[in-house]
Amino acid sequence: MRRVRDAVYRAAVRGAGLTPRDLLAVAVSGGPDSLTLLDALHAASDRGGPALHVLHFDHAWHRQSRAPAAALAERCAAYGLPLTCARASDPAPRRGESREMAARRLRRAFLDGERRRLGAARVATGHQADDQVETILMRLARGVGPDALGGMAVDDGRTLRPLLSLWRSQIEAYARALALPVHRDPSNDAPAHRRNRVRRELVPLLEHIYPGARAAVLRAGALAAPDVEPVVRAADGVRMPLAPRRRAVAAGKLRRVVQEAWWADGRPARQIGAPVWRALARALVDNAAGRWVQLPGGRWAFVRDRALALYDQQVSDPPLPGPLPLPAPGRLDLPAGRIEVTRAPLTDAPRRGPAVQIMAAPAAGALAVRTPRAGDRFVSPVDGRAHDLHRFLRRRRIPAALRAGTPIVTVHDQPACIPGLAVSAAHRPHPRDTEALHVTVHWTPLRPTADTEPR
Repeated sequence: MRRVRDAVYRAAVRGAGLTPRDLLAVAVSGGPDSLTLLDALHAASDRGGPALHVLHFDHAWHRQSRAPAAALAERCAAYGLPLTCARASDPAPRRGESREMAARRLRRAFLDGERRRLGAARVATGHQADDQVETILMRLARGVGPDALGGMAVDDGRTLRPLLSLWRSQIEAYARALALPVHRDPSNDAPAHRRNRVRRELVPLLEHIYPGARAAVLRAGALAAPDVEPVVRAADGVRMPLAPRRRAVAAGKLRRVVQEAWWADGRPARQIGAPVWRALARALVDNAAGRWVQLPGGRWAFVRDRALALYDQQVSDPPLPGPLPLPAPGRLDLPAGRIEVTRAPLTDAPRRGPAVQIMAAPAAGALAVRTPRAGDRFVSPVDGRAHDLHRFLRRRRIPAALRAGTPIVTVHDQPACIPGLAVSAAHRPHPRDTEALHVTVHWTPLRPTADTEPR
């Protein structure tokens, strides 16, 4: 279980750079691959992973095709995740299409449409290592050329495949260990589909002739993947340590945007050397939970969530002097940002999203904002258990430089909501509630590096 969850976490958070402010749409058919992916992504949200929205498409191939949707609805309700389902109205192939091609066309149209409608950063699919091997072999058989060895990308900017490094046997073992309600699609065994024959006939034959052939094909695909230069992400909406002279680095290729920011600051400095470039690239690629990198001339860069800011020194956000009353509805301006609270019907789903935390509406005057204290406990929305708040913030990838100054919404002085991050399971709205509080945070923006204020 740990191996599967770590692989999914690395692909979504470390690899794709997704954070709790990003929305990831998860395509779930109801089979072992997609259900394992959903469970592992749900677990990743307790480690600073993205917000999730589940998508299910029914190809309407047989009478039992509606069954997975009902089971999936129960699973999503238990996870507290939104679900969107659709069913093919005309599943018949077009002229010149196979049944597989028609299903792929309809499914892609649904997933792409929902990704745009939801504003999701990616659509996650359950493709795994066996699928990758089959894809590479089928492309080679069609004479695709050198690009065939590349297979499917873990992240191509639109689709994320977190299970691509895991074999089907590992995923099946995960599903059995958690007793996931797996649906077996009979079409996966139909010999009429070419991929099924590759899976059941060609791959076993290759393994018989060349033991270890599957792993070798998978390794060849990984070696054929092109190297990508690290990219800096826009700092809009990313919380960075507070400092009077901090400067944002614009989005773009690492060396270009950092060089532009370096010289736009207007102060003479030495050139950035190779060791510093390597440290910056490593911090971006690793997507660590906040990392300081020392620059020439006594300056510093802070890298977080693929964004980068320049500082004159290492700093940490200070705690608030005491609790501040939070009106509901209303807003509260803090050094770190602005917190807004609105009251809305619990069924007001369109306003839900990774930037909005939804919590139960307490009695008037019970809300306040303060920073963490020793002994604070927070009930995780994933496992339902009370955790030390400082440890919870660390696990959710809040950097050490920000933890002491993290604003916490409290109810009767007990932590109830971490704006932009999570709502305590003890303060979730009850289904019988008629209204809830929508808590939104806008972090204090960074000044651009081309700022020309007097120095």
